[in-house]
Amino acid sequence: MHASRRRLLRALTIGGAALAARPAAAVETIGAAVDLMEEVDYRLIAQQPLTDPARIEVVEFFYYGCRWCSEFEPHLNDWLGRKPADVAFRYQPAIRNTRWLVLTKAFYAFRALGVQQRLHGSIYRAYHREEINLEDEAVLTAWALKQGVALKPLEQLLGSDEVMAQVQAARAATDAYEIETTPSVVVDGRYLTSSGMIGGVGELMRVVEDLIVLARQERATRG
Repeated sequence: MHASRRRLLRALTIGGAALAARPAAAVETIGAAVDLMEEVDYRLIAQQPLTDPARIEVVEFFYYGCRWCSEFEPHLNDWLGRKPADVAFRYQPAIRNTRWLVLTKAFYAFRALGVQQRLHGSIYRAYHREEINLEDEAVLTAWALKQGVALKPLEQLLGSDEVMAQVQAARAATDAYEIETTPSVVVDGRYLTSSGMIGGVGELMRVVEDLIVLARQERATRG
């Protein structure tokens, strides 16, 4: 959804709400909480399991070959540096077609080797700025070797049943979380937003932060 269309939908919805016979106090309470609109800024999905139910979970569904994911990464990194203590974060590769297979396998192979965090930003840079075709497994392994990754263990992992099982789990998660575009972010297993919904990556983190507030308030009402 383009930003102009999003602004129009918000204006129409706000205008409709103003005409509705809703008590003023209720409007003020909602407005004071978060400036979000369902089906415009986010949508609800079926509740997904949380890795740590005691904390609000934020999950980024991404693909290394996605230009918008690459552009979102600096915004995400900035937020991770000030992430609230009651929030847990994890990366989740999305996989929607076979073209995404190699780089999805790479995420899990690099994680098993303990180098995923170190190489995460470098993969985006190599693919999008240096135009290295890391979707080709031979090119990927040659590039990884230059980054100090041991070649034989990497090749073994890329061809392993262990990594393929994780790829299958990523595909299942992509479907279960109803991921249609990347980057998408899911807050507390039920609030889904994406750069596609809000018209770009610039405001995505602000929407995520508001969804965290919304999730925190909902948890408080549940006790």
